[in-house]
Amino acid sequence: MNRKVYKICKTIEGDNMKKVWKGFAAAVSAAAIAATGFIGATSASAEETKVDPTPGAITIKNPILNDEFNAYQLLGATISEKTPATESAPATYNYAYKLLGTTNAEKLNAPATKALVAALNAANAKLETKLDFDANTDGVQTTITIPAADTATDNIVNAFETQVVRAVDLFGPGTGKADAMRAFAQSLAKAVADNNVSVAGTAKATEDDVTNKALVIKGANNADLNIGYYLVDHVNQADEGNRTLSAYLVNTLTAAGAVLDLKTATVEFEKKVEDWNESLGDKDENSGTIDSDAWQDSADHKLGDEVPFMLKGSLPSNYANYDVFQYQFSDELSEGLTLIPGSIKVQLVTVAADGTMTELKELTKATETATNDFAVEMDAKNRTDSDNLPVGATKFTIKIGTETQQGEEPNVTTIRDLKAITDTIEDFNAANTRVVVTYKATVNKKAVIGTTGNPNKANLSISENPDNGWDGLISTPEDIVIVFTYKYTVNKTFDGQTSNAPAQLPSFQLEKFISAENGTVTINNVKGNWDTVGKVQVDNVAGENETPVYQASFSHLDDGYYKLSEKDVPAGYNPAADKFFTVTAEHDAESDNPQLKKLTVTYYTDASFTTKATTADGKVDEVVNTPTTEGEGDAAVTTPASGSVVVTIDNKSGNELPSTGGMGTTILYAAGAAIVLIAGIGLAVTLRRRQA
Repeated sequence: MNRKVYKICKTIEGDNMKKVWKGFAAAVSAAAIAATGFIGATSASAEETKVDPTPGAITIKNPILNDEFNAYQLLGATISEKTPATESAPATYNYAYKLLGTTNAEKLNAPATKALVAALNAANAKLETKLDFDANTDGVQTTITIPAADTATDNIVNAFETQVVRAVDLFGPGTGKADAMRAFAQSLAKAVADNNVSVAGTAKATEDDVTNKALVIKGANNADLNIGYYLVDHVNQADEGNRTLSAYLVNTLTAAGAVLDLKTATVEFEKKVEDWNESLGDKDENSGTIDSDAWQDSADHKLGDEVPFMLKGSLPSNYANYDVFQYQFSDELSEGLTLIPGSIKVQLVTVAADGTMTELKELTKATETATNDFAVEMDAKNRTDSDNLPVGATKFTIKIGTETQQGEEPNVTTIRDLKAITDTIEDFNAANTRVVVTYKATVNKKAVIGTTGNPNKANLSISENPDNGWDGLISTPEDIVIVFTYKYTVNKTFDGQTSNAPAQLPSFQLEKFISAENGTVTINNVKGNWDTVGKVQVDNVAGENETPVYQASFSHLDDGYYKLSEKDVPAGYNPAADKFFTVTAEHDAESDNPQLKKLTVTYYTDASFTTKATTADGKVDEVVNTPTTEGEGDAAVTTPASGSVVVTIDNKSGNELPSTGGMGTTILYAAGAAIVLIAGIGLAVTLRRRQA
């Protein structure tokens, strides 16, 4: 079965409009730094898009439309020629990094200097094994102090500058210390904001940038950026409102520029609902579990059905780069569905190449006395009425992971960390792991009839920043599934009219065939039993002083086999013959916007459901409810399928033989033949006696 998948990437147009967003671009990615110098270099494979650097600029490779970046200069650089240019090779240069500013006071008081020192000290404090900032071998120095500007000599400033540059190098990619790099990036992004370091250059991706696979960051009025050491912050993503805090360091190389290769990671998310036809006995034996094959984007269900739902999400390819990882589903059920809280189940599963899921670990729910592996938080605005039915939508959030506290005073926050669980799983592989939530909700009497249905939506939120997994979330778009339910209405007439209704009005009883292994009834090779849907008294639904309209309605039905019987027939009237019919529906199994396409009620001659009934003109007796369109072009107006079917049933007064072809006629013919036969025998006996 095809699965509709939400990815955080671009939108790909197609029949199902599978929503693919690259909104996580930097949020769930590590940037590969295509630059030389003391922060290392990256290599590109032959299959990757080649992007040349732009002189005097930082170039972002593979940007997404409307992505926005800020560049902050933290160190300057001096350049000297190492080897002169020749006919066969360009010149090479040596670089020496320096503090920003011209005077000693400017260098020591620069916001960039303060930010660097604050970040170095904060990052080192987080490391279990501290880095030594002392260039000498006579001791260990784990912090750096900015000299007092009013007393600092050239020698003091030069020594301080050397120490800062060396310390920055200790946190560089070339060291192979991933934890140290992550701690420094996290601290530096915060320090730049805290110390109001000015933006040196900014850029927002246009359609041309996306086409060219390159976004160029330059200074104000398109001026070249100065050579030096930069922090590049992905400040705004293509999905407005989802701010990325992830930051990356880049070393610009003279006027040749530098390229930052933004490797995007994606996550998949989908919500599904399970569908079945209980008259056909096709309810999956694994209903409501990861092993069911009946998950799709729409379903139809009757009043009281416990409807299974599933939420499924993947992990980003750079999951290992996170220190902590938040993972939570936000769900919203329509008013016509009542959540069964005790049915919520959370699993980590592995997915095979054919899509088969196997449980890796079942997670335990938090209680009042234990935090455990996940928590369900109900929205404070959820309400119920006196019948304990929802008033409006039911909203809830499932937060997955072990509860932990993150951050620094006074900004300590409590989160749930998924990595605390997955780190305990031997040989854990994020690539083929999915987080799956299954639960059930009951169809209640507030469920909406017809094509509007009962939409249910959910989305997935995860940590946006590998360097700050606890600080901020980014969310996928919502995925929608719909539960449809239908209505069957009897229009009642008496001798073809409504003006002569008797004082005593009849009732109608509707039954549905439900498959069961020990059933006493067999229909089309399926064993089952007739289950009473309800008995409804006919009533006048017209307003006062209006022509009477007598009806009996049965709401919240789904597909299956049905039998309608008239009960409590008024004196002087003949009971209407039982009606046997099927309800079948066509609704989108895979769609971003599931629709009810067709509802059909087909009548049969008897309870065997083998021969379709026909109308007087020989056509199959059925009612088809589909969308209708009036007008053309822009003026066209489509009325969706109502999901409601009406049938007229008449009561005839007096003594009436059943219509030709019915079972009653056959019985009467047989009875008549018997009477004639008996009369014939009696006549023969009488004649013989007379002859005797």
